[in-house]
Amino acid sequence: MARRTSSYSGQIGEVVLSLDCARQCRFLGRTRGDRLHATSSDGADVKVAVIVPAYGQPSLTAEALHTALAQVTDFNFAVVIVNDGCPHPETDEVCQTFAATCPGRIFYLHKRNGGLSAARNSGIDFALAAFPDLEAVYLLDCDNRIGPHLLQRLLTALRKADASIGWAYPDVDKFGFAEFADTSGPYSPLEHLFRNFCEAGSMVSRRMLDAPLRFDTEMRQGVEDWEFWLHGLERGFRGMHVADAGFAYRRRGESMLVAAERDFTPILRYIRNRHPRLFGIRNVLAFETEARSRYAIYHPDTGLVRCFTGENDVTTLTVSDYITRLLRARLRPAYGHCPGQLVAMSSSFCEALAAQSLLAGVLWTLERGLARSTVITCSVRDQTQEDRLLAWSDGTIVQEQTDRFRLASDQTHILAVEASFLVEHASLRTLDLHTLPRQPGKRQHAIELDLAVRAAPADLEPIDEGFTRLCRDIATAGAGANPADWKAAMPNMYRLQAALPRDLYPELFNLSSAFPCGSSDARPLAALVLASGRSESVATAERLALTLIEEGWEAHLVTIASELALAPGRAECFSQIIALPLPELLSRAWTRSYQGTPMPCFDHLDTDDAISTLAGYHRAVSVDGGVSHTLMGALRRLKVETWALLGYGEGDQATSEAVNACAAFEQAYTHIAVSNAEILRLCRAFGMPSAKLRYWADRSTDLECDGFGVKPLLESATAPKSRQAV
Repeated sequence: MARRTSSYSGQIGEVVLSLDCARQCRFLGRTRGDRLHATSSDGADVKVAVIVPAYGQPSLTAEALHTALAQVTDFNFAVVIVNDGCPHPETDEVCQTFAATCPGRIFYLHKRNGGLSAARNSGIDFALAAFPDLEAVYLLDCDNRIGPHLLQRLLTALRKADASIGWAYPDVDKFGFAEFADTSGPYSPLEHLFRNFCEAGSMVSRRMLDAPLRFDTEMRQGVEDWEFWLHGLERGFRGMHVADAGFAYRRRGESMLVAAERDFTPILRYIRNRHPRLFGIRNVLAFETEARSRYAIYHPDTGLVRCFTGENDVTTLTVSDYITRLLRARLRPAYGHCPGQLVAMSSSFCEALAAQSLLAGVLWTLERGLARSTVITCSVRDQTQEDRLLAWSDGTIVQEQTDRFRLASDQTHILAVEASFLVEHASLRTLDLHTLPRQPGKRQHAIELDLAVRAAPADLEPIDEGFTRLCRDIATAGAGANPADWKAAMPNMYRLQAALPRDLYPELFNLSSAFPCGSSDARPLAALVLASGRSESVATAERLALTLIEEGWEAHLVTIASELALAPGRAECFSQIIALPLPELLSRAWTRSYQGTPMPCFDHLDTDDAISTLAGYHRAVSVDGGVSHTLMGALRRLKVETWALLGYGEGDQATSEAVNACAAFEQAYTHIAVSNAEILRLCRAFGMPSAKLRYWADRSTDLECDGFGVKPLLESATAPKSRQAV
């Protein structure tokens, strides 16, 4: 049999291989067969190529090839074996035997050892060159097996899909031990960032290969398929699940995957460094908003449940439909389909909060409380002070050592709890607000808050009866649930849950969560951060918000305080208003000296709350200094542009104290804006780089550019170029 290096010719015509493939591969079997699945004389009717890298395990390779040849399809396919320089002659003998026995259906390439990724790439390049009408390739590892209808089912799914679908992935029946990896549910880019539920044994469409996408040949320790799928995701492709395709995965003690699992951290770091934009926090938030995985708001007065992460993408369900989703999340995976946090409040109060741009901030406060406590309850009253928008009072921490506790349910207008914990205990059937057990791992049993907010509905009813009714409905519906109805083998439980932020953000960003501000590269957002809610600071933030809006930005007001002074009609420039009271409510911040500057300090949970609130913005502006200085270093490491204003909203703080406080954290800021010549001289005396100093010419500024050598704040800080999220 003739050896070829740069091309081969014969009954399927002449095909020129890529330079890399031409240097490394030699063709061994290439004559036409006479059965339905054999190629025609020019190879034009091969629609799918099965790529089988071979290295060792000759008996398992033979088994895999038998299952590939046994496919029942209405289209022609070919099998391409790539011997990755295996030193064992038995591997070559098995491959040559199959190539000689099945001419025209099996093509055998032999190359120098380059790893699994390089072998797959060689097979892909060969198939694209040899078969002009190729629609897809299927990746079959030599120790796995496939059912007789797999190719047909996967290609049919790809043919019906739109152009955004790059690959089709099956469920995984594992053998070697009894387990079923259920990969059902809509494809979730969010979940795929931190969990590889798409096996390498998937079918890749021609459009994705032509992008072009190939496997990373630097990855020789395993999990290269995950990087390949993420590369496709980054290029705009998505996967799709195909049920009952017939993929069987062999779990072996000496497999590459098992070896990778033993030392997974450097592999994971490599993947994330390869795709920084994909794993950027704003992109992750955009994926989460798409998944609608954060909150479920139950309205006892209407019997409806709203599910969303961002307020602009809401799914409204009946209670019955919501309970079905919640219970199904424990039986079948559909990541993000059922939110993990359940909040109960009346529909009228929910709408009142949304109308004042407060809903997202209130939900975020409840979420931060749930990081500490089993349940959060809140009483609501009308804010009677005309110049105050809202005020959180000091919370009552319930931290009894008993197994159960009681709450003041007759004053509870808002309640928050993790949905999966509720389901776990709803089976008691008697569960109500007075008997909720303590959740393991939480600091407190409960936190009872009080919220005074302008225009709160006067007829708010306590929600304890509605909550109790919901618990009983969950218990009743869950009594007949039987996981065995779905699959005979016990499914892998790692994907069965209602979605929670802690599934994702701690691993990726070392944060417990991130505020769903709605930011993406296509929608630049700025957070104007107040260390207090004083009217002077709010007025400065309002002026800056109007300036930023003229530059194409959207502005949110964030105050790390329990009150916010904002008169009626003054909030229109802020798309969202977030008042984060938890440092005041829980830790009672203390003061310590840093670089000669007194600074308020919080415990690590409170600091995490504040950073998580601001991490998703393009820009964070410290309007009045204080505790916000301590956050900017962490935000800058998360690729947030950081600004400081000096001389605009510090209130009674002396000028020298304000400059000294900012100078202690100067390295954390991208720009520092000064309002007058005295502050500019002080900043220079403190050694702040002149290139970092700016001026913002609002009505309170007496500083002009000429003669001082400083640039306007917005001159080099316009809105980023509009770009769609991945």
